[in-house]
Amino acid sequence: MPRSGVMFFLLVWMPAILVAQLTFEEMVDRTFGSDQGLVNGIQFSNQYILIEGNPYFFDGRFRIGSVLIGDQFYEYVRLRYNLYTQKVEIEYLAPENHMNQLITVPEQMPAFILEGYVFRRMQIGEEEPAYYMVLSSGKTSCYIGWSLEAMGGGNTQRSFGPLERKFWIQQGEYWTDFHNRKSYIEAFGPERKKEFKDLLKSKKFYFNQAGTIELLDLVEATLQALEEGEGL
Repeated sequence: MPRSGVMFFLLVWMPAILVAQLTFEEMVDRTFGSDQGLVNGIQFSNQYILIEGNPYFFDGRFRIGSVLIGDQFYEYVRLRYNLYTQKVEIEYLAPENHMNQLITVPEQMPAFILEGYVFRRMQIGEEEPAYYMVLSSGKTSCYIGWSLEAMGGGNTQRSFGPLERKFWIQQGEYWTDFHNRKSYIEAFGPERKKEFKDLLKSKKFYFNQAGTIELLDLVEATLQALEEGEGL
C-alpha cells in the first residue's frame, strides 16, 4: 500500500474536511440525486455490453475505498474508477434496502482513495481537469493520469484500447513530465540521463509492457532517487 500517498492526502485535505453531519447515503442523495445524468439498475450495469474489454482501474468489481464529497470525507465506500469516462462509480445500499449504483459528478468529488491509492482531481498546466494518482516522497510528488479510449465501430467490434498513462513530477515549483522511455530518460536533465537509464535497466522496465505494480515500483524508485540526489 502506498502509505506516502495516503499521508499526502491526509495532510493536504484533512484540515479542510469538516466533521460529517450527514450520513453517506444522505450526502450522496443531496449531491448527486437530482442530476439527470445519473443512471442505476440494469441500465447502469449494461452500459458497455456492446464494447469488448474492461474500462476500469483494476477490474469491474466494486472495491472498498474512501471518497471526499464536497467537504466531507467518507470511508468504507464501495467504488470503482472508470478510466473511459473519467468518473467514479459508487454502489451503496439505499434506505429501501436495494443496491443503488451511481455515476458521480467529478466536480463534486475532489478526491478518493481506491485500494490504498490516492487520486486527486486537479488541473496541471494546460491539461483538462482530471483525476491523478498521487505518490509522494519527501518534497517530491508524482501525479499519474490514466485513460483509455473506445476503438472500432461500423463493421468492426468496438473495444477499449490500450491503457494510456502520463506522468508529472513536481518538486517545489519545478515540474517535468514523461510518458515513455525516451521522455523519462530526458526528463531530469542531461547530467542525470545515465542514472535514470540505469534505473530502467536494473528494473528491467519497459513502458509498453509494464503492469500497474511494476509501474508504481518504478515511480517510487524515481521519487527516492530525486529526493536523495539533486532534485529536478
